[in-house]
Amino acid sequence: MTRSNRPGGRYVPPLKTDGTLLAGEAPRGAYTLVAGTTYYYILGTADAPFHAVHITSYTSALVITSATIQDCIHGELEVTDHSTVAGEWVPETPTTAYVGTTGSGWSQTNAVVASTGAALGGALWNLGEAGSKRCRLAVVVGGTGGILRVSCWGKD
Repeated sequence: MTRSNRPGGRYVPPLKTDGTLLAGEAPRGAYTLVAGTTYYYILGTADAPFHAVHITSYTSALVITSATIQDCIHGELEVTDHSTVAGEWVPETPTTAYVGTTGSGWSQTNAVVASTGAALGGALWNLGEAGSKRCRLAVVVGGTGGILRVSCWGKD
């Protein structure tokens, strides 16, 4: 297998719901997320059929109400990376999914990750046989924000 890194490197910057990139990157792809806000991480893995997504919290109190992988086959001219229109981005929520999580208060149900803000932690999705043209991670921050790093890597 050859490896194909996503354009721009493995660290993924978050998009705000208005489509602008969040400014203020901390070292190596970590960004400070604000409470009560949704962010989108565009995972583009250069058409790799296998890719992994890794999130790590560097703030123990960070509350994530949901972190969900979403797919879209429509082109960029028809559907924006930050679209919230129902049906344009479809969540990956298989009942048999396994997502590794670590840290007290970190959990996953049907591939949707959540954090209660009890401790530092993270999650790792391994996605295989992905046929979608576009992929993103939607992160909904709950009552307490904090620093989160998102990385993505693909193999073909």
